[in-house]
Amino acid sequence: MRLPHMDWTDRRVVVVIAHPDDEVLGCGATLARVAEVANRVTVVLAARRADPRGVTLWSDLLDGFEKSCARLGAVAAVAEPLLDEARIDCDLRRLHDSILPFIEAADVVLTHHHSDVHQTHRGVSRAVEIGTRPFRRWRDVLLFEVPTSTDQGYRREFEPQAFAPLDRRHVDAALEALSFYGSEIEPGRRPTDLEARYRSRGAEVAVEFAEAFQVARQRL
Repeated sequence: MRLPHMDWTDRRVVVVIAHPDDEVLGCGATLARVAEVANRVTVVLAARRADPRGVTLWSDLLDGFEKSCARLGAVAAVAEPLLDEARIDCDLRRLHDSILPFIEAADVVLTHHHSDVHQTHRGVSRAVEIGTRPFRRWRDVLLFEVPTSTDQGYRREFEPQAFAPLDRRHVDAALEALSFYGSEIEPGRRPTDLEARYRSRGAEVAVEFAEAFQVARQRL
């Protein structure tokens, strides 16, 4: 299934992420594409880094987050309260409550895969799962992969059924957005690695570039 079958025109799209840079690594080129036709694209940062490097560089990471979202055509937003990522597992209710206003304002939600190796990614995905229970508020939900995280488990549980074909301009927007996170670029997460992933996913559906998603919830 290719994502053009989902009509993004005038839809309100919300992306819920655990860390600055997840938006570009997980779905950056797709955001650049969707922003051309959507009513609004908002990226919600749901947690604060707790590792020593993340704490030291936090202001730089927030600056990169703002610049990345702007380059992708999205609005950068920060959940309130912004939980320390070390508290995600023990305070899931507060995490859910902090992102719920954004979910309620969305038609489509993109977020982390529920089996991601990173515990904060899993916590954010779980909070979105709770917030989009169909009997309370039905939203289309797509899960994305984050290199050096989703693909690092004992088993590969990310099984995409949907692919977003990308033009070169969408790829270039994502690569430029990634450049705003200089401290986070390392093997597996470099611009060349990201472009290689776009090409690999594109080859799966006979296009030059694509991003892959797992469909969690979708109206037919």
